[in-house]
Amino acid sequence: MAKTLKSFIIKINIMKLKYLIILLFASSFVLSACEKHDFAAGVVSSITSVEDVRDLYKGTEVTITSESLLGAEKIRGVVISNPDSANIASGLVVIQNTTRNKTRGIILAVENANTYKMGDSLLVNISGGKLNKVNGSMQITGLKEANITKTSSGSIIQPQSTSTFNINAKPGDYESTLVQIKGGTVNPPPTPTSVFNGEKSIINGADSIILHTETAASFANAQLPATADFAGILFVKQDANSNTILQIWPRTEADITNRIAPTDPNGPKLGKFPVIITGFVNDAKGADGNYEYFQFRATRDIDFEKTPMAVVTCTNAGSAAPYAGTAPEGGWATGGGRSYKFNLTSGKVLKGEYFYVGGGSKRINGPNSTLISDAKWITAINYVTIDGDGFGSKSSGLLPNSGNAGGISIFEGTNVTETSIPVDVVFFGGTGKTTMFNETGPFGYRVTDSDHYTITDPATKVDQPFFYQGTNQYVIPHKTPADLGIFVKLGGVFDAKTKTWTTARGYEFYEMTQTSAISEIETTGATTINN
Repeated sequence: MAKTLKSFIIKINIMKLKYLIILLFASSFVLSACEKHDFAAGVVSSITSVEDVRDLYKGTEVTITSESLLGAEKIRGVVISNPDSANIASGLVVIQNTTRNKTRGIILAVENANTYKMGDSLLVNISGGKLNKVNGSMQITGLKEANITKTSSGSIIQPQSTSTFNINAKPGDYESTLVQIKGGTVNPPPTPTSVFNGEKSIINGADSIILHTETAASFANAQLPATADFAGILFVKQDANSNTILQIWPRTEADITNRIAPTDPNGPKLGKFPVIITGFVNDAKGADGNYEYFQFRATRDIDFEKTPMAVVTCTNAGSAAPYAGTAPEGGWATGGGRSYKFNLTSGKVLKGEYFYVGGGSKRINGPNSTLISDAKWITAINYVTIDGDGFGSKSSGLLPNSGNAGGISIFEGTNVTETSIPVDVVFFGGTGKTTMFNETGPFGYRVTDSDHYTITDPATKVDQPFFYQGTNQYVIPHKTPADLGIFVKLGGVFDAKTKTWTTARGYEFYEMTQTSAISEIETTGATTINN
């Protein structure tokens, strides 16, 4: 009995010791946590982020102090402005840095600004400087040369690839940073003698931005392309009426890449129906991302380098943005999650040849199916991870498998705007009109005179330039159930001499397998071209 009691007491003491250890550990953790957040007792970094400095501005000029930055007094950044090209205002240096996965920039008004070169890494003591918006952009003034230490040089900064839609939505996220607009088109279209000097409107989807080049810039008199990837520093400006103006200032001519020269007004034109849409895959077997593609057939010889074209798709679910729940005011050029553009700027096709545009996987029917990269592909983009050529946000699928209608269009040239008329167009899917056409505007997706659509009602002679307007009601239905792996064949008879459809296109839902061959979608049931 005594032995049992003794054993019981020992167990109780061991349990008490365990609880005491746990209590001491928890108390130590709480105390250490408190010490980490006790800024008065701890060591505070003297360096803060550009984002934290920008957050100090509340609408009026601020004197920067270490107290306002919780003890910090310096910022780090890489110079993205380039004094050597002279496309930067005198006395200004622009730096940016990335912290917490956010890239932010700011302008420094400094002495001897020309001594700070593109790629220099700077450590800047900003304590005592003045933070304010000068002509629309955030700027720190009152800095002396002694405030700045160059810690290294030669850093290479890659621009943030974005769209004018994103920039217009959140300009503060991009202000004073290096950005790139892919596939922007100059509007109005330039001529072969147009140069960079001055301000040019760059269209990117339904939005635009200004490309600014100073008269003294080293590339001011270089030829202005019609379409290109435009990189540069984003400046936020204000006009005389306090309206916000967004501008991209290139640092060098090398910031303008993937250029397409202006069209020679005396050069070749493609004429009516140079290309016709003959089929598409909107619902491959399995995942659709990068497996959707579109089949075309040339009705004449085309060199896309000399006469470029563009393919644009659209999707119109009620939640698709911009213009969620309503018709897009930008039409085919809306961009964002509504329309996506592929530029056709290289390669050749002969009259009667099939060619393809679409996702980068180049497989006939989704994952692990027949590779058809040997077919004539003019343009392929991995659209799951890459934005469109000029407009269109990356997406897991460009075309709908159910719900409101989607569309495929092809245009002459790459400068697609709201007023552009396609050379051919196809719509398929549901019959809901709310997100497709606004009769009051009117606005929506423009059509062309074809086998199923007319720009003018043939009976009443009333204009009807949009899909779902007037007699323009033709839509290919969705195939159900989904995920069968369907190629939609658009079979008809086209007369290449008269440029007319002698037999309007119908549709066939051709069910493919994982081993289907390209010949299956280019033969029986396909469009015939006569002459």
